[in-house]
Amino acid sequence: MIRGALGQSLYKNYPHVYENMMKVDRPNSTPNPFVISAPYPSKRSYAAGETLSFYVTLLGSAYVFEQNVLDAAAYMCEGKLSATQLTGFEQIYNMEWTDEGAAHIPMCEALRVNFISPTEIFIQKQLATQLDFSTFVDRVFLRIAGIIDSYGESEFVVPYHLIYAKPYIETACDFQVVKFQAGGQPITGFLGQVQYLGDVTRYLPYVDLCSQIHVGKKTTRACGEYRFEI
Repeated sequence: MIRGALGQSLYKNYPHVYENMMKVDRPNSTPNPFVISAPYPSKRSYAAGETLSFYVTLLGSAYVFEQNVLDAAAYMCEGKLSATQLTGFEQIYNMEWTDEGAAHIPMCEALRVNFISPTEIFIQKQLATQLDFSTFVDRVFLRIAGIIDSYGESEFVVPYHLIYAKPYIETACDFQVVKFQAGGQPITGFLGQVQYLGDVTRYLPYVDLCSQIHVGKKTTRACGEYRFEI
């Protein structure tokens, strides 16, 4: 609902931003330069006085559209949201990510990843119900590369040994599968947490970044958001 309302507002008021944000004429493999974070599970109806808070994160070169997106949010209260009122909006932070100094992070041998919105990660076209560390990290790298290579100032480069010589990590998953519709799009994803035990130190900068840009598919529909503890 939020993605559709924001998209309609951008299309109506800032068509050039809509074309760049929604990537309507690009290959499916090209990621969108933004993600949406919203509460899950979402409520189907809100009573007068209730508040819905959500976040739109612009990635890389899309930062130039910040004011347009903020302005478009002010015109979202139409159509399905015609009974709502925007009570406020603001920029929360603006940061530049780097993995410089990653080699000097104190050792970490326990990582818990908590997926707080449905996450679509498929293995051989089947939804993952177990997520070993190697697969998780590969999808993290894939997601970061897609964003940086498309919207960053340079290409995504990681030390080769982080890919070919991953450490042995014990894995304990507690996932549940969820199915629902979002804006007419069927979504099948998993929720829950996974714990990794082993030396994950060198991977933490990338796990941290991907917690902000989400992982897996349908990230512009609030999928693939996670938090982590070390």
